[in-house]
Amino acid sequence: QILIHYIYCLTFVRGFPPLIRHNSYHDSFSLQLLKPTTSGVASAYDLLSQHDVIRTPLLESPLLSKELGTRVLVKAECLQTTGSFKYRGALHRILRLPPQDSAKGVVAFSSGNFGMALAAAATSVGIPCCIVSPHDAPPVKLDRIRGFGAKLVLSTATGSQNREVVASSLAEEISTTRGMMLLHPFEDTDVIHGQGTCGMELIEQAEEMLGSKDGLGTIVVPCGGGGLTAGTCLAVEEKRCSTSVITIEPKGFDDHAKSFLENRRMTLAELYPSSSIVEGRSEYCDALMAGAPGIATWEINQPRLANALASTGDTSVARAMKVAFEYYRLVLEPSGALGLAALLDGQVDLSSDKAVAVIASGGN
Repeated sequence: QILIHYIYCLTFVRGFPPLIRHNSYHDSFSLQLLKPTTSGVASAYDLLSQHDVIRTPLLESPLLSKELGTRVLVKAECLQTTGSFKYRGALHRILRLPPQDSAKGVVAFSSGNFGMALAAAATSVGIPCCIVSPHDAPPVKLDRIRGFGAKLVLSTATGSQNREVVASSLAEEISTTRGMMLLHPFEDTDVIHGQGTCGMELIEQAEEMLGSKDGLGTIVVPCGGGGLTAGTCLAVEEKRCSTSVITIEPKGFDDHAKSFLENRRMTLAELYPSSSIVEGRSEYCDALMAGAPGIATWEINQPRLANALASTGDTSVARAMKVAFEYYRLVLEPSGALGLAALLDGQVDLSSDKAVAVIASGGN
């Protein structure tokens, strides 16, 4: 209990959404104290293969590859159940729930994609679900959260408050008052393991396309809290390949990029005080506006990342969305197009003879 209290205080003081608080979360925290592992990703891959997770295609446009001077592969997670990679982690977390927690139901905060994913996953197995979302989340995402069967509660951030932090606080309050288990969209071992299955698939598919698991030089991953990045890093280790992992974040929400440069975990509040004006800060990439790198995810990502980038801006993201449709016939949301934008902007080294893959993380 002392250790649990210490971790809660640590996350709160650092300005990041608390990992845990409610007793139901404490009851299963013995599992969450276990760090995410490569074997955990492999186990999740086996489990989810028995359920309705889609093995999304890894696509190549010969024309774009020719224009960029290297083979470019796109992992189309926009075609995943609920429209994003988030369904992998959400379903894996739900499937790992102890019976006593399943009966009480689950609550989580989300700007949209994790909310939809958790709503669909929980409803599929008959578990009550409540999602807290920022009031300014895209209406289409809010409608789909309701459509997938969750109770939706809206939170409102004021002034300089981070919308994700406010939503997480309200979710915690609901967990306490209603006895529902509080789940985190990325600061969770089972969620990270589930997200890592995307990387497992990508590496297998790339090997089939390229003829060797070492033919893939780099994977570019859109990044918010770092769950998909962490899962991808662990998948690369599990597959024992030489592929590098790079993150890309929206402009002005580049806490991973800044943390990577400074070699320490930094929050957006530290990087951009309330009085500061961030010129050109992203307004499009609503799915990637976490207040800081996750504590667990950063511990995984920091020593494994080859680089961490910040997008050049929303104009670049809009161009990447257009390219995704024209070359791959994919409809991407802005956050899901960040990896492709990084390639088009020349932020990723394409001089190697090895292929580059980007994860098109969502299309909602």
